[in-house]
Amino acid sequence: MHPELNAALAPLLADLQVPSGVAPTVDDREWQDFPGAASCWLHSPDGTGMGVWVQTGQPFTAQVLALAEQVHEWAVEALWKLERSASWPACPHHPDRHPLVAREHDSQGIWVCPVLNTKVATIGALADFRIRKRHLRGRT
Repeated sequence: MHPELNAALAPLLADLQVPSGVAPTVDDREWQDFPGAASCWLHSPDGTGMGVWVQTGQPFTAQVLALAEQVHEWAVEALWKLERSASWPACPHHPDRHPLVAREHDSQGIWVCPVLNTKVATIGALADFRIRKRHLRGRT
């Protein structure tokens, strides 16, 4: 897999590991033949796949945000096929109402609640957010 695609996809794959997510099988075969593009396939548990890609040579955060939209689309389809809530990544403030959205803040990709317009976690750190939240809940 192209190193830029691998680096930009890694935080999203980490976020798919949270309980509301679904883990893909990554197939690093290129499918995009545009100059300066790096691509791979994400396969659902049922074997269906969707291609994702990034434009190489772009800033890392821009690549992560571009992939966030594509991975979100893949996750919604994969979760729907599993008859699970397709609201990924799930908003901790509004469970099962809407997913978080990817935005840039301070040159970093973050997940934001679109209703409250508040940062929930850095892209790649959803699991850390859930651990912190559970830890804080136990201390009150």
